[in-house]
Amino acid sequence: MGCDMQLQFNTKTEATEKFVFLKNAIRNLSPYDQVQFEKYGQGPIVSPAFKTIHKAFEYYVELQPHAIAVEHLGECISYYDLDFQATRLAEMLSQLGVKSGDRVALFIERSIPMIVGILASLKLGAAYVPQDARLTPENQMRHVLKTTDAKVILTLSKLKEKIPAVEGVKIIAVDDMMNSDFVNLKRRISMPIDPEQACFVLFTSGTTGLPNGVEVSHKNLCNILLTDPGRMKMQPGYKVSQILNIAFDMAAWEILGCLSHGATLLIRGSDIQEAVKQADVVIATPSILSKVDASVCQKVKVVAVAGEPCPRALADTWSEFAEFYNSCGPTEVTIVNTMQLHHKHLDKLTIGKPTPNNTVYILDENLKPCAIGEIGEMWAGGDCVTKGYLANEQLNSERYRLDPFLGEGRKMFRTRDLGRWTENGELEHLGRTDDQVKIRGFRVELDSVSTVLESIPGCTQAVTLKLNDRHLVSFVTPKNINPEVAKQAVAKALPYYCTPALVIGVDELPLTSRGKIDKRLLTTIALAEEQKQQNQKDVQEHLRVELPAKKSWLTQFLKHPLLMPYNRLAVAVTLINLIIFMQANLDLTEISHLILTNFAVANLIRQEHVINLLFRMATSAPLSWPLKIRWGLAKVYHFGGINVGAFFSGSLWFLYLIVQTVLNSKDLSPLILMLPHFFILLAVMVMALPQIRAKFHNQFEIVARFGIWSSLFLFWAQELIYSRNPIHIGVLAIVTYAQILPWLKLKKVKIDLTIPSNHVALAKFNYGVTPFAGSSTDLSVDPLFEWHSFANIPHPNEEGFRLAISRAGDWTANLIDQRPTEIYVRGVPAAGVGNIEKLFKRVVFVATGSGIGPCLPHLVAKKVPSQLVWSTKNPRKTYGDELLNEILQTHPDAVIWDTDQKGKPDMVKLAYKAYVDFGAEAVICIANKKLTWQVVQELETRGIPAFGAIWDS
Repeated sequence: MGCDMQLQFNTKTEATEKFVFLKNAIRNLSPYDQVQFEKYGQGPIVSPAFKTIHKAFEYYVELQPHAIAVEHLGECISYYDLDFQATRLAEMLSQLGVKSGDRVALFIERSIPMIVGILASLKLGAAYVPQDARLTPENQMRHVLKTTDAKVILTLSKLKEKIPAVEGVKIIAVDDMMNSDFVNLKRRISMPIDPEQACFVLFTSGTTGLPNGVEVSHKNLCNILLTDPGRMKMQPGYKVSQILNIAFDMAAWEILGCLSHGATLLIRGSDIQEAVKQADVVIATPSILSKVDASVCQKVKVVAVAGEPCPRALADTWSEFAEFYNSCGPTEVTIVNTMQLHHKHLDKLTIGKPTPNNTVYILDENLKPCAIGEIGEMWAGGDCVTKGYLANEQLNSERYRLDPFLGEGRKMFRTRDLGRWTENGELEHLGRTDDQVKIRGFRVELDSVSTVLESIPGCTQAVTLKLNDRHLVSFVTPKNINPEVAKQAVAKALPYYCTPALVIGVDELPLTSRGKIDKRLLTTIALAEEQKQQNQKDVQEHLRVELPAKKSWLTQFLKHPLLMPYNRLAVAVTLINLIIFMQANLDLTEISHLILTNFAVANLIRQEHVINLLFRMATSAPLSWPLKIRWGLAKVYHFGGINVGAFFSGSLWFLYLIVQTVLNSKDLSPLILMLPHFFILLAVMVMALPQIRAKFHNQFEIVARFGIWSSLFLFWAQELIYSRNPIHIGVLAIVTYAQILPWLKLKKVKIDLTIPSNHVALAKFNYGVTPFAGSSTDLSVDPLFEWHSFANIPHPNEEGFRLAISRAGDWTANLIDQRPTEIYVRGVPAAGVGNIEKLFKRVVFVATGSGIGPCLPHLVAKKVPSQLVWSTKNPRKTYGDELLNEILQTHPDAVIWDTDQKGKPDMVKLAYKAYVDFGAEAVICIANKKLTWQVVQELETRGIPAFGAIWDS
């Protein structure tokens, strides 16, 4: 590129061939832009003084053996002693089998032993792999070891317990070695090392998944550290601060840059500013430097920042007393590949020009050169381009390409930075390609918004993020920046769609362990703030909802819970029996008929097949029928009232039979069976009383089950001993079969439990049964004594089903805590209240807490257009991502009211608003007993069809 490029070629012919090759690659540009493309894109051609970085260090060991190489927390080590300790460790590593080309894991923290570990690895021709053991999760350490195939880990004795034990990998505490009498070598290990060999492997931050290891060679590193401006004027007598995370590539700039120029490395403790104010040379990210008070750091002579965009105000402040370099370059192009010496009087803060032996190209999406001043993507070429990613050829092929401008099989790297050439040949950084987002269909460069905000008086730093497809969010420091003033500044400078919806002031921008702005955390904060504001808006709107007036007093009376169809059916059955009693003079045989009839009805109405038949008949009405008729048919789920009325009437008839037997019969022997039989029936009725059943549910289950079985046995005994009526025997046979039928399908099946929180378990089954949506399945761990019913949630077009089980008592608590792998099921799935949705064109499901379980199958099946209103505590934390994401995927407009954030709502108002907004015909509510009845009554007295679960079991 330009006449300087010919210095890379040995012959005139070679240079001519190269010139032709380059001209073909840039022929799409105008003649002027072709000249500028060559002129601007090539850094100066310079030969570094050393080909391997540790040789530069060893040069200064010979030149100034007693000079201080490293200081840390009051401890110092000279160049000679540092070299001696590194040589000892290298000998130990060699004896452990480490050889040239291997990789050595450096899982450690800032310390003098850390430097010893780095140099020892380099002396053997091995590549060190740095990770801060205090901050790196164990799974990431294991990933690093697996990817690099490192067989030795260097650490500190106090950190050993944090290091994962991996078979075949040895752990050495460097500080222990330094204090031991392992060996007293005075010779220097001298290994023939190819400059193309890796000197370290750095793992990227892994923001898109597991981090990727990047191999950086000695040639790459020497090219930036041993040439200007990358050497940062480091020299003997200068002090260089070491403040960055060792896993960050810029830490190598601090450490190896310092030691390869004979300077003293100041390794910081907990106080960054204390290290910086003592230093002559400082290398940092803008975010870290912004936390340092420049007024107390006037000793600093040279500063370089990189890793993220630098605020102009920060650059201006430090450039007043020090040489200030704004730099750019990802790990894959060896720390930085462009640098600008900034002065306050300059029009623009740029990232400068390519560093020595490096090239930068601004290319379009087709990899064609852009004209000067045109925005494109930066590609980096030359000696900065690293060897690539370890064990990730797919990513290598995406990010590393053959360089069409340098040729000769050399590679260029896609930085994913946007930029353009200024007229004086410097690079203007315009953000990342992934920071160029679409808002309301328009392309927005996030950094352009941040730059405007940083121009506001008093604003020291800003960062802008995409909140959603319509809105941006900006964070500014300090906290007292007026959000409205900030928005107005952006609105004046940029198109309307660039104005952030939220401007959040913070005292400090949070940083990652590598000293960059933690955008993940900021996104979380922004979403929380957006949710907070949305919550406030929702609460205000909720308070403004006005319910329509109730209907007439007669309607209100008839819709009272005490007069619900369930109770009406129970009373109706009782009245029918009462009329028979009042109008007929019955003998003992006829009374027996009535007893058996009532008990047969009570038993059969609860049988799963009968329940499913009732629902099938009721919900078969076409949607063209008047709403009033469909409203009435939907009350089919109140069938339990028939059970209550029949059982109660049968028991009264039984008592009447006993009285008549005592008064009119000469044979009192039947009383031997009849009296205990009656007391069994009485016990079942007493335990079934709502107040008792709710308080002693498990005891009610046991009494009801064994009581009904005992009753059935006694009926048979009485019939076979005393009556032998064929009709009675036939009825008993039917009832007995109905009782036995579910038990014929008893089986023990595998259950796969997922526990998203301590409150909920999601159970998955696949034993050859795929129930219909809205049915329920009975579960038990002890079949004779207790059964619990849960709504089935089948996957559309998938075998098996799921259940949502919430902690609502001892049984469910034990299930969640003990997590059984097998459980009992019986019978066939039975229809539930939600199945009445088929009678309506559009339905609103209202649920609180675990009431979402019975609603979810209908929401997932989507057989009827429906809307969900769900009030619960912290839904994602309580019920897990899987369940919540499934709801939002099928019903993205669901009204999910987080009671942690918004408090308890008026469920009647929520239900009514959804009913109106959705244009529904009916509301189905599944909540606790009190709330269910409240929602149903309040809506029905206003003429809205509403239905709720019946709490009778």
